Amino acid sequence: ADNLIEVADSLAEFEQEEQVLILDLLAPEEQADLIEEAPETVQDFFLEHLQDDVRLPEIISQLAPDDAADLVDDLSDTRRELVLGRLDEERADAIRELASYAPDTAGGVMTTKYLAVGEETTVRGVKDIIRESGDVESIHNIFVTSDDRLLGVFSARQLILADNDQAVREIMTRDVISVEVDDDVEEVYRVMETYHLSSLPVVDQYHDLVGLITFDDILTVGEQEATEDVFRMAGSSETSPTHDSVLRRAGKRLPYLLVSTFGGFGSALVLRSVGRAGLVDEVMYFLPMIAMLGGNIATQSSAVMVRGFATGEVDPSRIPRILLGEMAVGITVGFAVALLG
Repeated sequence: ADNLIEVADSLAEFEQEEQVLILDLLAPEEQADLIEEAPETVQDFFLEHLQDDVRLPEIISQLAPDDAADLVDDLSDTRRELVLGRLDEERADAIRELASYAPDTAGGVMTTKYLAVGEETTVRGVKDIIRESGDVESIHNIFVTSDDRLLGVFSARQLILADNDQAVREIMTRDVISVEVDDDVEEVYRVMETYHLSSLPVVDQYHDLVGLITFDDILTVGEQEATEDVFRMAGSSETSPTHDSVLRRAGKRLPYLLVSTFGGFGSALVLRSVGRAGLVDEVMYFLPMIAMLGGNIATQSSAVMVRGFATGEVDPSRIPRILLGEMAVGITVGFAVALLG
């Protein structure tokens, strides 16, 4: 598994034909792990490559429901239903439900693989249930429900220390911290960080338990949100800037640079209204715009590099290639602005 994670992290360095070859060498379970850990741009390519492949349903079946929902959400409606139609009904329904939530909400990152028991269940009974439930996301916290209504929670430590004949209502905590399915992931991250929670129950408007969020899931989301905030402050809407194509990066940065462009045009008009006519003067009028654009493009590129080093996305061996890519983006943006001018 560790080797697959390392391979997934380096996939963007390979040509697409080589990426397909690596994928084809693996068993379905390993293919699922590889796709799950791969950068977003590589995931998109794999999904496009596997759109009409009979292996796709088998690969999807190997993923946790929340991860599977993230992948099938990128498929066309027709293809999504064809893939889900080849899975068992219970699993397909769980994936459909998770895919129905917005990706930046608690419902979009939760899993339906949690452990819940009735309040009259004995400690011995809970232990038996745990032994029989091999596919739950986490057993650090076990939830107590009645007709799906969330009543309480108890930890694995409490379970171990309790007497086998005790009912769980005697050891559970009734004041349960939870979030609703439509809560923003940033709010979920703040709640888990504030209360030092390893997992967090997700409830609907009726306080019925519908899912579970573990800290490793929300940690990834928190990192992504922080990255987006950094790039947004630098004037970019990118999420994976060192793996996107030059044209895609330029397209995401250009809207923010247009503000500087129009501001520069304004400065040029002011200078022209008080200056003298002449070829040199005409060029001088646009120096403020050139300076603003150059500064903003440099800010965007530095944000990409600094955040890339912080998250590990930028490896020292990739620096020359990334720098060339940033230069290409700058030239592309400059050419686009020149056309607008």
